Amino acid sequence: MKKLIYIVLVLALSALLVNGCDWLSGGILDSDPNRLTSVPLMEQLANLQSVMYGWYEGDLSIWSIQWMQQLAGVAHQYMGYELFEMTSALFGDRFNNVYQEGGLIDQDEVAARAETEGLGIVAGIAKMHEAIMMAMAAFAFGDMPYSEAAQPGTFPYPHYDDQKDIHDAILDLLDEAIADFAAGQDYFDGAYDFSFGGDADKWIAAAHSLKARILLNWAEVNNGNYALALAEAQQGISSLDGSWRSWHSEAAGMQLVMYQFKYQERWYVRVGAHLLNMLQDAGDPRLAVYYSTNADGVYKGSAHGEFIENASWWNEETIGGAAWPYDILSWEETQFIIAECQYQTGSEAAALATLNATLAGLEDKWATWLNGANLPQYSGLSGTALLEAIMNEKYIALVQNGQVWNDWKRTGYPELTTKDGLEIPRRYMYPEDEENTNENFPGVLGIYARNDNDPN
Repeated sequence: MKKLIYIVLVLALSALLVNGCDWLSGGILDSDPNRLTSVPLMEQLANLQSVMYGWYEGDLSIWSIQWMQQLAGVAHQYMGYELFEMTSALFGDRFNNVYQEGGLIDQDEVAARAETEGLGIVAGIAKMHEAIMMAMAAFAFGDMPYSEAAQPGTFPYPHYDDQKDIHDAILDLLDEAIADFAAGQDYFDGAYDFSFGGDADKWIAAAHSLKARILLNWAEVNNGNYALALAEAQQGISSLDGSWRSWHSEAAGMQLVMYQFKYQERWYVRVGAHLLNMLQDAGDPRLAVYYSTNADGVYKGSAHGEFIENASWWNEETIGGAAWPYDILSWEETQFIIAECQYQTGSEAAALATLNATLAGLEDKWATWLNGANLPQYSGLSGTALLEAIMNEKYIALVQNGQVWNDWKRTGYPELTTKDGLEIPRRYMYPEDEENTNENFPGVLGIYARNDNDPN
């Protein structure tokens, strides 16, 4: 049943891949977002999941990991993006998708209808998808419409909520979701939950991990958040099979967005050199897990601004494969949050132990491809050397996930160099249509402006 449900919604995922292409039309892109009451509840639930997958895996992460040098633009418009030559128009789809059908409109509608009908699991899933989309959008853009958003009849010109207020509201929403999952419902068809099959306990753990991510991303402003994030992460995802992953298959349009991106964008991108070189220089066996060799039979990345068109690509037996389940919020991220928070709250020995235990756990995740090889273990580290090891290993483990950009903004790790010393962007730009249509538009901000959670 999952496949039948999902194939109906394939355009919701593939249409969110990249903006500015002729094939981004039809399906939900041409539909009226005001006709929600005619859609069966469970179809809305399925749709909002596939939309979030496409949004999260698409440009939200693709541009972020390009800036973090896990990916490199080597041809056409991606050469400009590689050098941070971007206009506000590029960000319009990513901004608008937060609200349009499958975004906040559907998320609020599904949650409200589910609450009315006493469907706790349905309500909780809808709130989790709203939470992760709105939280990550606010980390990328800063202030955004939220409390007045998706209500055009009442608020035709929604005001921009403060970034901190948005994240505080999301933390409250996650508490609501936890309560919904705890309440449950009499019957839920697990085929309509593409990540956990209706397992409320796994959703509750994921909610705590998401709270920990949000709190940690504000720790540069409030150091007290390290203790709060630690407490949430310790209630979070506790096993590899509890990771929040998207669902994909080999069927056309249902594949991993990175896989679609490779073929739709005609090889305008290759893998970046920084992550590949880290693994190669350390003799880390994840090199062959993550990457394929290039046409010359070697592992090669394109360093920032080099535009090497014969660089490698992701390993299509693993993280580059059409049906690979993408990690949205994982066990390993949760463990690295614990390690960083232990370090920041003065428990260096515990942080080192957590770091090594996480790497041992990742051996289990990649055991099929490691062929008995071991991941690194650390000893004798303290001070900033320990923090650097934690953050560098997190950067390696969270391959392809845009959260690494937030980690870099907070900590400065990994240490990246750019062509001609170019400054790495700190935020996404508000789209130009917001400036033209919303009288409460807060003003033009470029990619180097600092959001409130990123002050230093």
